[in-house]
Amino acid sequence: MKNKTHTTFPPSFLSISSSALLLLLLSACAPSEAPPTAAQNSAFIAERFLRERPEGAIPVRQVRDGLKPGDPATLSGVIGGTLEPFVDGYAAFILADSTLLFCNEMPDDHCDTPWDACCEDPEKLKANRVSVQFVDADNQVLNEGLKGIGGLKELSEVIVTGTLAMDSTPGNRIFLAQKLYLVEKPNAQQ
Repeated sequence: MKNKTHTTFPPSFLSISSSALLLLLLSACAPSEAPPTAAQNSAFIAERFLRERPEGAIPVRQVRDGLKPGDPATLSGVIGGTLEPFVDGYAAFILADSTLLFCNEMPDDHCDTPWDACCEDPEKLKANRVSVQFVDADNQVLNEGLKGIGGLKELSEVIVTGTLAMDSTPGNRIFLAQKLYLVEKPNAQQ
């Protein structure tokens, strides 16, 4: 059996190494400007809600074949298509095509999360949803959750205007929203 040797560093070396590492991490993470506050983000998002329904909305299912990255569009759909459609802490959600079968549309629904469309074919589900994001001037997703703002919740029917992100791929469609219209508030039992 071999004896294992352990290297022991003097306390001063560990202290200097730890301090250097901490300074490196802090300097790398220090923002050049203060990030926007939640109140600033809330005002920005509130300005994006439309009072009048936009014309010419296309369903989410047409995004995959009908839009190329950079194309402007107006999309209609339902917030859902996954167990957690809102991205916690960020101004983003999953928008699903309204033709998907959501559990609350079934006569014998006993589902606690009807917005996830769990009874739908997984491939159909995947092909009929898009990630919607509200971004700042630097194309960074705003760091404030959207759930509950302006009445948004799972199964809300919405119309969003914006552009298909340049880094969208056929398997991961990202829509950069500029405006949002809440079509109807979901039923209280959801």
